[in-house]
Amino acid sequence: MSHQMIGAIGSIAMLALLFTGVDIAVILAAVGVIGYMAIQGVDRTLSMVAMTPFDVICSYNMALFPIYLLLGEFADLSGMMAESFRAARTWVGQLRGGLAMASVVGGAFLAAVSGSSTACTALLTKLSLPSLLENNYSPRLACGALSAAGTLSNLIPPSIGLVLYAVMTETSLGALFIATMVPGILLTLMFMLQIYLQCLYDPTQGPATAKTSLKEKLLAFKYALPVIVLFSVVMGGIWFGVYTANEAGSIGCGLACLYAIYKKKVNKESLKKTFGSALKIVGIIFAIIIGAELFSNFIVVSGVSLAIAQWVAGLHLSPTGVVIVIMLIYFVLGTALDTLAMILVTLPFFVPVLNALHIDMVWFGILVVIQMELSQITPPVGLNLFVVAGMVKERGISMGTVFRGAWPFCYTMIIYNAMVVFFPQIAMYLPSLMK
Repeated sequence: MSHQMIGAIGSIAMLALLFTGVDIAVILAAVGVIGYMAIQGVDRTLSMVAMTPFDVICSYNMALFPIYLLLGEFADLSGMMAESFRAARTWVGQLRGGLAMASVVGGAFLAAVSGSSTACTALLTKLSLPSLLENNYSPRLACGALSAAGTLSNLIPPSIGLVLYAVMTETSLGALFIATMVPGILLTLMFMLQIYLQCLYDPTQGPATAKTSLKEKLLAFKYALPVIVLFSVVMGGIWFGVYTANEAGSIGCGLACLYAIYKKKVNKESLKKTFGSALKIVGIIFAIIIGAELFSNFIVVSGVSLAIAQWVAGLHLSPTGVVIVIMLIYFVLGTALDTLAMILVTLPFFVPVLNALHIDMVWFGILVVIQMELSQITPPVGLNLFVVAGMVKERGISMGTVFRGAWPFCYTMIIYNAMVVFFPQIAMYLPSLMK
């Protein structure tokens, strides 16, 4: 049996096992080790298995995960996330659909200090759902807006999705962070416009609330100031080359911790919870990446990734055409696979193709993150939808209502994705100024 045939069988087996409910780290590692052994033999496989976990964990880039996860945990502990939502509600809450828009703006603020889409969605739902329903907002619009607002967490730095992509593809995280800034702001505005148009067409979906004065709007700025300062320190240092992405995360984590101390939120129990939560997620991510590296080694030695690259080159598609095909594949996979699984499983196949076509990996990384977040709100397996549905169930809101509310935001994200594909400067303008 040829090496490429073994690689193809292993890839199909891996995809099939993903639907069995077995942990993704176990699946990737098992298929990778068995497939590598079938091609390279037992001795080389044992050597590879012994070295891969060490190489992964000792990588300088892997320090990014605990740093940025801790930053988000301390920001949440300090209360700056809740305060930023309060500011957003004061600024736009009086508009038609304004409270839903405030959820989106609040999501953007939360994204600036938290790289977790699901955590952002859960916190936003906890903070804003009662206010939305009390003001007679449509449950469908409320749930859709909250699910969509959480997606901004991976499109506005610091983003765990971007960190993962940077580690897997060895792309500059600083450039990726800078590249997301314009796309993140653009998607926030597009979500707000969509909500406004929905409420313009059907005013009952999001009635206007009491107006706030200019003085109240200006005073509300103080609630958003901690997030703005933290974001500016982290991204400003990267932009001006003062420090690396790792150092920026460490400084941001320290500032968030100091702010939590200033707010008198730090004690033995809160620290135990904060570090415990971050370490639990880090352990899961490390295990998955080790499994992904084992699987990637198998795919490389099998020659499958090279064969795919040669096949794509034979199609004589333009680089943009290839990217469009990949985005369509991601969209289909996103309706059935977990976001993390989708990215880790596909990158070993796609990266050689992209490198062969000299496609900018920073630009492609932004597109990948957009697809990651689109899959978070795409029925029937969008994780953000399950987070919202679990929190609104006690209010008698069904999963079907959550799904229906998410579809308009999915359409907006598809349009947005197409814009970034056909107009790369949306993502690449700011990174080009760094060079």
